[in-house]
Amino acid sequence: MHSFNIAINCGSFLLPWNAVMLALGILVAVIVTEILVKKRGMYKDLALDACIVGIPCGIVGGRLFAALSGKITFASIFDLGVTGMNLPGAMLFAAIGILIYLTVKKLDRGVSLDVMMPGAFFGLAVGRWSDFFLCDGLGPVVGSGVPKFFPLATFTNAYFQDHATVAYAVFFLDFLVCLALGVTALVLLKKKLPAGRTARITAIVYLFAAFLIEWLRDGETRQIVFGEMRFNQLVLIAMLLAVVIAAVVRRNKPLAAEAPAAEPETAAPEPTEQPAQPQEEPATDAERTEERETPEA
Repeated sequence: MHSFNIAINCGSFLLPWNAVMLALGILVAVIVTEILVKKRGMYKDLALDACIVGIPCGIVGGRLFAALSGKITFASIFDLGVTGMNLPGAMLFAAIGILIYLTVKKLDRGVSLDVMMPGAFFGLAVGRWSDFFLCDGLGPVVGSGVPKFFPLATFTNAYFQDHATVAYAVFFLDFLVCLALGVTALVLLKKKLPAGRTARITAIVYLFAAFLIEWLRDGETRQIVFGEMRFNQLVLIAMLLAVVIAAVVRRNKPLAAEAPAAEPETAAPEPTEQPAQPQEEPATDAERTEERETPEA
């Protein structure tokens, strides 16, 4: 681990800056979600529970997909001393874990996901800066004669040897996209769209943008598997298709539900029984006499 990435050095205890940024991103996600949950009067433990479920699932998914992509070996999946995470895999497993949690708790998935999206994107925006300290998530090396200023370009691992090699900071584009989508999610929440639409819109935009950004990555992060297609892009495309299919199914559900509801409206209303009204008794003796004499006439 390079000294640049060390935040705290206490003998044998080393706290890297990338871990600090990831933890800070999680904290931001929880705080933002907690504020929105309280404002909307939702299940109070939603933010904390989603964090407790999502983080372990994300770690397992990130390590598993890192092994599948060849970034680490399968034998080192549970060896946290070996660095290597796959962000799309982490997001996929975290999303699956949270969806299962919402189903078990019988919470409205659409409403819950809508409320969690702003915090998730702001957390991702902060977490992307872990790549800055890891010198990862970079693009091609900046050639001579090209301005080398931050955040357009940032140093690589080779920079610490020659103090010259810098690369395009692709991770900074990730940061901008996540930040913009976090703000967009907040705006969409205020528009009171149908449940789940805010989550689907922002997820589709993010996955498509992440797919495009992958083309800019260079070096070990490319992990080419089919021609020029990268492993991460295959995962992102699969996730994008799943979200689009879910959006189409969700959009068609109300139409199917309205069809049977039309029958009761056309059916004739059932007659309701009217309680028998008791006949009023004559108020006087004269009226009683008239009632007895009327049939005889």
